[in-house]
Amino acid sequence: MRVPITVVSWGELLWDLFPDGARLGGAAANVAYHASQLGAEVILVSRVGADELGARARSELEAAGVNPSFIQVDPERPTGTVRVEIRDGEPQYKIATEVAWDRIGWSQDLSKVMQRASAVCFSTLAQRSPPGFDALRGAFADLPASAARICDLNIRKPFISPALMEQALALATVVKLNQSEAQLLAQLFDVSDPIQWLLGRGAIHTVALTRGAHGSLLVRRSEHVDHPGLALTSNGGDAVGAGDAFVAVLAVELARGTPLEVLSERANRYSSYVASQSGAMPPMPAYLRNT
Repeated sequence: MRVPITVVSWGELLWDLFPDGARLGGAAANVAYHASQLGAEVILVSRVGADELGARARSELEAAGVNPSFIQVDPERPTGTVRVEIRDGEPQYKIATEVAWDRIGWSQDLSKVMQRASAVCFSTLAQRSPPGFDALRGAFADLPASAARICDLNIRKPFISPALMEQALALATVVKLNQSEAQLLAQLFDVSDPIQWLLGRGAIHTVALTRGAHGSLLVRRSEHVDHPGLALTSNGGDAVGAGDAFVAVLAVELARGTPLEVLSERANRYSSYVASQSGAMPPMPAYLRNT
């Protein structure tokens, strides 16, 4: 019998505005959805506006099995939105600023949740405002030492600065990034090997580099797993949320103590399916859920 896993996903809950309509999204919300599909207890810490989009977001996530109790409601700022365009098969984003999730607040109610977390997932984007980082840093003070602290770099223009990267990485034990983010990281810090540079920082012990259709690279100081990727039939997929799905598998399987080789196979299979579908939160087939 498996030990229960509690995944806290901290950050953006918003609506992706595609040319054909709005879909629920945001990195933290996507991770929360997929971790719940994988059988974990999931708590999403985010903030929406006191508006129709915010009410819809809370309702849809609860229906998908995500605990909405820690989705705060902002009386002044609107629910976040992102305009999404697909160019050459890859999503391009225009992210609204001054929105509700920029002001996620810390409360004592979160303390007990953090104390029993098996893993916490967060991104640099959720720290683009000082209040967002202060709340996250306060939450981490309550984490057990055994909890995985997974930072998805999620570098998005114009929200890029060395200072933002530094403060996010200082909180992490695990870092996930894609190939373009690895290149940007190398440029920002003038390093030739961003993966080894990350492994030499603070408490970081695992780095996951995702490469789209070409799979992933999982690296620890003494272990290296290179997955070539999977050839799946596309059903008009858009790749939105595939990286977040990878993070969800990473969180759940690290908390379970799954060997890196097995984790790599599961994360690639799961995220490849998401990339083959439309939107960040597609219905997941039974053979991929609760693995």
